[in-house]
Amino acid sequence: MKSMICQAQDKGITQFVAILAALWVLLATGCSPNLTAEDRRADVGFLARWAKDYSPFVQLNEKHKGLPGCEDIQPKYLRLAEQAQSNKEFLHIVFGYFNLIGESGHGYMPMEVQLLAGMLGLAEHPGISATAFCKAMYWSKLLYKESFVHPPFRVVHREGKYFTGNAWRYKGIDVPRGSEIINVNGMTCSSYLDSIQQNTWLRYVAGNVTWITRYLLVIDEGKDFRGWQVDFLIPDRTTRRTFVPKKKGLALPALRTSYWLKGKRNCVCLELEDDVGYVRVHSFAGFGKFIERDRRKIKKFLERSEGKYAKLIIDIRNNSGGGTYYWAENLVRPFLDRAVTYKQITGIKRKFISDTKQSDLKWLRGGASVYGYETQIEETEVPPGFGAKEWVFYEITRRLEPSNRYDFSGDIYVLINGGTFSAADDFADAIKRIGMATLVGQNTRGGGTAYFNPVIVRLPVSGMMFILEADLLISPDGTFNELVGTKPDIELPACDLPESVTRENLLKDEWIKTIIDDM
Repeated sequence: MKSMICQAQDKGITQFVAILAALWVLLATGCSPNLTAEDRRADVGFLARWAKDYSPFVQLNEKHKGLPGCEDIQPKYLRLAEQAQSNKEFLHIVFGYFNLIGESGHGYMPMEVQLLAGMLGLAEHPGISATAFCKAMYWSKLLYKESFVHPPFRVVHREGKYFTGNAWRYKGIDVPRGSEIINVNGMTCSSYLDSIQQNTWLRYVAGNVTWITRYLLVIDEGKDFRGWQVDFLIPDRTTRRTFVPKKKGLALPALRTSYWLKGKRNCVCLELEDDVGYVRVHSFAGFGKFIERDRRKIKKFLERSEGKYAKLIIDIRNNSGGGTYYWAENLVRPFLDRAVTYKQITGIKRKFISDTKQSDLKWLRGGASVYGYETQIEETEVPPGFGAKEWVFYEITRRLEPSNRYDFSGDIYVLINGGTFSAADDFADAIKRIGMATLVGQNTRGGGTAYFNPVIVRLPVSGMMFILEADLLISPDGTFNELVGTKPDIELPACDLPESVTRENLLKDEWIKTIIDDM
C-alpha cells in the first residue's frame, strides 16, 4: 500500500513538474508576436471602437477634465501604429492611446502576477484561455520591466517638490531621508519632466500624465541609459551631487517602505494615546481565513481596551482595494448597533449590455452583488446630460446588518488619500452615505464598483490585455466617483505618510495629530 501511495505521489509530482515545464516553454517561446502594419492598425481600431461604444468615461473626461477626444486623435494613433518599428514601440503607442481611455476608474494593463493567476485558473475569467493570458504576459513584461525604471530610494512628491523617502548611500556619499531633489541631469525637476515627455516614449502618451510627475525618476530613457546625475538639498541645507543608478522595472510601494504592509501584518492595531486607538489596513484583498484573522485581531484589540477609546482612527491611505466583503465584515458591521441602508446610482451604456453575452454579464455582476448586501435594483431616471436611448441607470439599495459587535462606542475617523482606490473607495463611499464615521484627508482616487466588475479588454491580434470599467458611479453630491473620487468630510493639507507603522512615527503624522488634538 505504501509503495502504491509513493507511486501516486511521484506521478503527481511528475505531472506537476511537466505542467511547469510546459508553462515555461510557453512563456519562453510563442508569445512574441510578429505583427504586420495591418495587424497593428486593427488593434488600435478595436480599442478606439471599444472606447466609443462602451466606455462611460471618455466623453466625461473630455468635458470635465479638458482631455482630448479619443475619436479626434484616433487617426494619429492608427498612423503611428502602422509605422512602429518594433513590438516595444507599438506597445508604447497603444499604451499612450489607452492612457486617455483609461484615465478614470480602473484603467491599467495587468501585471504579470495578475495574468499568471488567470493563466493558472486561480482567478476566474470566462471566455479567456490560458494561452491568451500567456500572450498578454509578453506585453506586460515589456511595459513594466522594460519600459519603467526606478531609483534605489523612494521618491516622495509633495506640493510640486520631490524628496527622498528613505536614507540612501552611494559610493561613500550619504543622502538622508527627506533630502530634496533639486536638479536632475542639470535641469530642474519640472524641466526634466518636460524633457522626458518630449524625448522618450512618453511622447506617445495622450491625456493626463500626472502619474509620471508623482514618481519623477521612472522612465527608461533609452538603450544607453544607466541612471541620473542628481543634486540633493539635504536637511542641513547643504547640497550634494551624486550619480543615481537606475533599477529596472516599476517599483511597487509594498517593496519600498514598511508603511505598506502585507501578509500577517496586513492589519495593525495600536494604542496611540490612552483614549485613542488606531487600525491600519493595507489591503482589502483576500478571502476566508485572511479576513477572519484580521477581524479577530481588531476584535481582541478593542476588547483589551475595555471600551476606553473615545476615538478610533482607521487608516486606509494608499489602500488599493480588494473586496467589498472585507470592509463590510471587518470595518462596518461590527461597529453597527442597528441595520443601515444606503442607495447608489450607477450608469451603463445600453450597447455594452446588448453586445455582451449573458453569462459574461452575470460574471461581471458577481463582485458587485455578492454576500446578499443588495436588497433591490431598479431602473431609474437618466440624469441630465445623458441620453435615455444610449444609457441605462440603476438605483441599487444595499443593507448592512450588525454582526460580531466590537467593544467600541466612540467616534471613528477614517483616513483617506489619493491612493485610496477601488474597494477601499467603496468603503469610503459607504461611510459617506451611512454617516458611520468621519472621512479625513484628501479625495480618494475613485474606482468604486457599483454594478459591474472591471472589464478585461483584449486586443484581438496582439493579445494585449487592459482593465477598464463599463459603469460609472454617481456620488451623493452629484459628482462622478471615478472622475473625482470620494471627498473627505474634513480636508487636510498634503503630508508625508509615516515611514513605518509604529506608535512613535504615527504620533508625528500631521493628520493623526490633527485628529487627536483638534477633533
